[in-house]
Amino acid sequence: MLASTCGFSVALACAITAGSGVDARAQTAEAATQRTRHVLPEVRVESANSSRPRRQDGSGAGRATRRTATPARTQTQQATVATSGATNDNSLRPMGGKLPQAGIPHPAQQSITVVDRAQIEQTSPTSLLDILQNVPGVSIARAGGIGGQIYLRGFSSNNWRSPMYIDGDRFRGRNTLQLNYFAPEEIERVEVIRGAGSVVYGSEAMTGLVNVVTRRPQVDPFGPWRIAHGGFSAGYSSVDNGFSTYEWAQAAGLGFDVLGGISYRKGGNYQTPSGAALNSDYESIGGNLRLGWSPTYNQRFELTLRDYWEEDGRAGGVGGAPGWPYTQVRQQPNQVHMAKLSYSGDFTDQLVQHVEGSFYANYFDTKLSTVNTATAGVVTSSVSHVGGPLVIGGRAQGVIPWEPAPWGLVKTTFGIDGFQEWRPGSTSWSVRQTATTSTISPETKTAPDNTQANVGAFVLNEWTPLKLLTLSAGGRFDWFNTTSELSPVSSTKALEVLRRNADVSTTAPTGSFGATVHVTPILDLLASVGTSYRYPTNSELFAFSATTIPNPELKPETGLTYEGGFQLNFPTATVKVTAFDSHYANFLQTVFVNYNGSSMTQRQNVGHATVNGVEAEWRWQATPSFNLYGNAAWLQATNTDTDTPLPFIAPWKGRVGVQYAPLGSGYSLGAAVDWAGAKTRISSTEEYPTGGYAVPSIYASFDLGILISPRLGDTKVHLSLQNIFDTSYVSAATYVNRSYPQSMYNPLLEPGRNFTARLVHTF
Repeated sequence: MLASTCGFSVALACAITAGSGVDARAQTAEAATQRTRHVLPEVRVESANSSRPRRQDGSGAGRATRRTATPARTQTQQATVATSGATNDNSLRPMGGKLPQAGIPHPAQQSITVVDRAQIEQTSPTSLLDILQNVPGVSIARAGGIGGQIYLRGFSSNNWRSPMYIDGDRFRGRNTLQLNYFAPEEIERVEVIRGAGSVVYGSEAMTGLVNVVTRRPQVDPFGPWRIAHGGFSAGYSSVDNGFSTYEWAQAAGLGFDVLGGISYRKGGNYQTPSGAALNSDYESIGGNLRLGWSPTYNQRFELTLRDYWEEDGRAGGVGGAPGWPYTQVRQQPNQVHMAKLSYSGDFTDQLVQHVEGSFYANYFDTKLSTVNTATAGVVTSSVSHVGGPLVIGGRAQGVIPWEPAPWGLVKTTFGIDGFQEWRPGSTSWSVRQTATTSTISPETKTAPDNTQANVGAFVLNEWTPLKLLTLSAGGRFDWFNTTSELSPVSSTKALEVLRRNADVSTTAPTGSFGATVHVTPILDLLASVGTSYRYPTNSELFAFSATTIPNPELKPETGLTYEGGFQLNFPTATVKVTAFDSHYANFLQTVFVNYNGSSMTQRQNVGHATVNGVEAEWRWQATPSFNLYGNAAWLQATNTDTDTPLPFIAPWKGRVGVQYAPLGSGYSLGAAVDWAGAKTRISSTEEYPTGGYAVPSIYASFDLGILISPRLGDTKVHLSLQNIFDTSYVSAATYVNRSYPQSMYNPLLEPGRNFTARLVHTF
């Protein structure tokens, strides 16, 4: 695999060199095109007494006017705008004093953090897990070199309470492994919405969501057909002796554009201060292709294809604890196949001025290998094949920016989305070996086929009646349907329940309201309240075993979140602080029940919890070259039924950093300290205490085309030394198995000192 990937890298590098002359001619033609065309219609605002014909309202009693200002362009449309460079890498520029803004729909008062491409380049992460670990309100639960989950405001993504989206579309199918599927080089930015998100995004967005924005075309599609841009990167990490590479190329013309790339990662067992974390190695390869067509400058169709393959081990964490020497769990392999057709358009002379939509299909396939040596003298090896699910879905959204009126400015965002999931039952086989015997259990189906479907519609309004006040209000309504087959259920009691209710449907409404008070040009006060919910998954509704009966009558988990805070907006600095109080009901728990005289277990809606916290984020461009930035979060979560702490909660966590980047100098230097407080308020039956830590790292980026020779073009080197003092520490959110003793695998230690180097060339 490595040899073939390196061969592809060399071939693409040769093609890049050969295409340099073509690129020069294409840039000349592109520049001429830019001088003679408007890339997108200019923004203009018409007054209320415009002579343009007005649209009658439904009653005919009056006429409504609206603004014709073009709404903010979407990610897809921005990709068609010609740029002077081929990349959005701003890692050598000062960070500035403003926090990056998200592109997906959300209430104006929502707490959001955006990790942009410049930050990703500077820190040289190995995985999406590493990108997310520095976001306020997020703690990582590591399972291996690239695998794991996140805790967002107190709840794990493994438990379907903080979904993942890709380019604005739900990415559903592998909650345990979903962070494995993307190499950092493929990502343009990551948007993390914190707090109740169900009003726009429906089920599972109880504590927020993560939206991964993949890299987009950066070229004007009009003009003659030409090879426009391309590049390659190669990186090394010392902690796991890892190597990664990414190659991409882009062409455009005649209204079309195409972008293709391939990524490869391979790393061994990562080192910790206590030694190598065995079974933490990984290898992955992924390819993507985007084909876009723009019939006009304000419309775009796009076909996206993506395929990803990986093998990796779970040294600990969810599904891996207690780790070596008791268990070895590996994905061999883990794959996803993705396809999407999307559209976006802006129409300045229509009521609905912005429209976007998509239709996607994702198929997952995983083989999970487990070797269990927990029983002395016995080795049990098993392989589970989790085929599917196949998920198809889509969305359609529109934006209406209404004309200014006596009652103020109003913008309405509305949409509909849904998915259909087909999940076949898993199969497994095993071999149990002792010194004298070997017992083989043939491959059998362990769960029935099932399906789940969802359709939801939402409306989100923003109203500015006064310059000092912005109000937002939204609502959403969802319908769910879940079905299950009966085979291979063998439990008589489980069959009795399923026969009566193997096809269930339900509905769920959600809503939110928020207000922003612009007290001064510097100070904004923020407040909101929102509801959220999570509909039970197929496996929760129809879970069965010899001692477990299903419960198809489960209700959605529900949440109610209150938020308040402030934002300071200085010319060179931004500070945002948010406090929140969340209350959750109908949480699913496993309880003992008496069923026809037998003691059984069943999932029921019996849990209640509260989560409270404060999150802060700031940036200050102190001088044109010097920037101070950071974030901090405090969190406390309680099971209110038992008045005990919820497990795996990081009480205090944050990052402080500094950047020195003289504009035009060709280099950028940075340093950061990641810190956390000790976790002593614990659920003693589910976790161990963890200590506090402060882990410093340093970063440097250099533009060789500026520092050495212009002949090197856009060539950059990114260096970092992470965990400088080789500190031994554990994330408070990492899962442990309390049935086994504490060790470097239980909970799993974070990586030790790590030197990284990455060479990036763009033409």
